[in-house]
Amino acid sequence: MPSPPVSWTVGITQGALTSIRTIIARSDPTLETGGALFGHENALVITSASAPGPNAVHQPGYFLRDLEYTQLAADRAHKVDRSQWIGEWHTHPNGPPEPSPLDLNTYISHLVDLELRFQRFIALIGSPNPRPHLSVWVLAQSPDGIELHRAALALTATDQGSRNQMPPGEATEVQHRS
Repeated sequence: MPSPPVSWTVGITQGALTSIRTIIARSDPTLETGGALFGHENALVITSASAPGPNAVHQPGYFLRDLEYTQLAADRAHKVDRSQWIGEWHTHPNGPPEPSPLDLNTYISHLVDLELRFQRFIALIGSPNPRPHLSVWVLAQSPDGIELHRAALALTATDQGSRNQMPPGEATEVQHRS
């Protein structure tokens, strides 16, 4: 799939970014891993990221997070700063860090699920090989249907804090600057 131009910016806290990087570094690089993203949808800011959980399914081309573990992580995130589930992150060990057809179908099913009430869904996809690399995508509902946007990642202290924009795919390379 050709990458669309960067048209959105998603914020991420250092803690969330560190969690994702650490999980990727400690995981089998031949298997997918991932977790849920929590934050504030109206601000498009990731404030925390969950681990996959002990009962997650990890395969070379497929990942399913531990739903019970994720619910506990969601409850903790909500207690800390009223965060909600805003997306998912996972790795593609054998492919580019962009949504696969299976990923897109999953994200679209979340967007059209009326009980979930998503207006946007953030997908952060990592490629651990040969060098860790992250890409961010936003699926958004519009009057014309569902749109896929490639996003830049911006390191932020809080959902109201200042942001330092990172080029797409450079989230594992850039340091926070004041």
